[in-house]
Amino acid sequence: MDTKKTLCTVGRHMKDANLVVACDGNISFRRPDGTIVITPSGMPKGELKPSQLLVLDAEGNVVKGSRKPSSETNMHLEIYKARPDVQAIMHAHPIVATAVTVAGLPFPSRIVTEGAMVLGDTVPVVPYEAPGSMELARACAEYAKKANVLLMERHGALALGKDLHEALYRLETLEAVAKIYRASLAFSVNAHALAELSRKQEILNLLGEE
Repeated sequence: MDTKKTLCTVGRHMKDANLVVACDGNISFRRPDGTIVITPSGMPKGELKPSQLLVLDAEGNVVKGSRKPSSETNMHLEIYKARPDVQAIMHAHPIVATAVTVAGLPFPSRIVTEGAMVLGDTVPVVPYEAPGSMELARACAEYAKKANVLLMERHGALALGKDLHEALYRLETLEAVAKIYRASLAFSVNAHALAELSRKQEILNLLGEE
């Protein structure tokens, strides 16, 4: 079962893996009694202490803690309501995966075996809504009914899991697949450029022979 200590450990891992910077992202897990432990607003995820985390009821009321809950609290609450099987949620800003949405490209989770196995057949991109808004919260909850990993247009990623570690592994895999995708695009462009250069050189050689 997840604990506050586990959440802080996962937060440090997110920071070390460059999945978040500064005060980016938010993390939560749901306890067996239905209460939700969530990160506070405006604090670096790599520096969290268990005493700084908040405990909410299912409606978002603070049960324990003196800080302000994450600005994306509604997104977590709506997803938990839509997915009774989900017990942990992580929101981060993985650079390459987010860049895929900025470029307006679909995310190709199936390009490598591990991607399809961990992320599923598709990683949907939730159309842009203002961060922290109920519109974004409801849109993410709707998409989460059919996927465990989501990208939010120009806003990062969401990973869901039966516990914090499963959510983290899905988030890590998302960024790893995105990097493979970026590399494959770069190789493809370079290969095309080299082939074109070689073709031009062959023509020049032929002209020289004449």
